[in-house]
Amino acid sequence: MQALVSQVLLPVVLAAVMLGMGLGLKGSDFARVVKRPKASLLGFAMQMLFLPVLALLIIWVLPLSAPAAAGLFLVSLCPGGATSNLFSFIARGDVALSVTLTGIISLLSPIILPIVFIGYLQFAGADAAEFALPLIPAMKQLALVTLVPVAIGMSIRYFAPQWSVRTQPLIKKIATVAMMVIIIALMATNLNVVQSFLSLDALAVLTLSTASLLIAFKVAGYFRLPAKTQRTLAIEVGVQNAGTAMMVALAIMHRPELAFVPLMYGLLMNIPAFAFVAWTQKYHKDEPVTANA
Repeated sequence: MQALVSQVLLPVVLAAVMLGMGLGLKGSDFARVVKRPKASLLGFAMQMLFLPVLALLIIWVLPLSAPAAAGLFLVSLCPGGATSNLFSFIARGDVALSVTLTGIISLLSPIILPIVFIGYLQFAGADAAEFALPLIPAMKQLALVTLVPVAIGMSIRYFAPQWSVRTQPLIKKIATVAMMVIIIALMATNLNVVQSFLSLDALAVLTLSTASLLIAFKVAGYFRLPAKTQRTLAIEVGVQNAGTAMMVALAIMHRPELAFVPLMYGLLMNIPAFAFVAWTQKYHKDEPVTANA
């Protein structure tokens, strides 16, 4: 059962999530990086540089096991996903910016994630010597479930825009529900995840998700970005696609112990995210919900 979920269903559902994202993207969306470089580049830098550094700091402070540390760093390298886009919408953020950042980082992740993670494994030395990530196969498999579906979705959006607009919400809902079912199925076969919610691993996960969200919000405010952009960048940095990390651990590396922390992250990250959304609902309730920049 676990092999079917991890080797087949997880990659398929992740590809469906990426396809749904691609259906919502247009080539002109990427021009946002040029038109609004401050918000886009700041979001990119915080997610690709700050978040991994924060994960390394947590690993250095907390005495995590080698699999837990590697799993936490792996999560920090993953892009956002449909969940971060949804939270941005509920938090009255800049959804277009959220989707654009998620799309760009998802397209780059097949190259960046394997290279940086292999570098971490080498840097960790003896603690992570038992783990190995094959670079080229990892790039190919990540591209197959991220880059290719996004490209297909964008192509469909280009040639059939009206159909894409009508169909994208349904595909995103189905893919999101399917991902939740997969997480529940993995939990059912790994009940020790639930038993570890009061563990040091859970503390590391909550620290990463909460600190990244709050720090990103403060940094965006320091750069005097609009309030809705601040909320968007906070969520993009604080909510990662745990499904990508689980796929790397289970389907590419075949190391279930590395998927333990990403699976926990997929559940616990919702606590600070929902708390942040509740705060925005209370203190920014007069702002309109918008999907535009």
